[in-house]
Amino acid sequence: MDILAEEKPKYLTLADGKEYGVPALNLTTLANIEKTMGFGLGQLQNKMVTETAQTLRIVIYALLKETNPKLDLEECGKLVTFDVMKDVSDVLSKVFAIAG
Repeated sequence: MDILAEEKPKYLTLADGKEYGVPALNLTTLANIEKTMGFGLGQLQNKMVTETAQTLRIVIYALLKETNPKLDLEECGKLVTFDVMKDVSDVLSKVFAIAG
């Protein structure tokens, strides 16, 4: 593994049919995600148990906001429908792996 290799950008196609950029996960991105969520990644798994839908929406929003600054929380929630959840889940699994 080349630790200096840069992660390739990823894209999610959401319910509106548009592609949304997903940022490379690095320390700055993770810190920004924590700031947007209002809690640390260490609390993520507990919050997923106690406030699943709210937590899932804020995590997706915080992640997408990095490359889609005009996106708002409510809009983000409406764009993540069950038919796109598999792709969203794949991206989130990386975040959870870091938080876990």
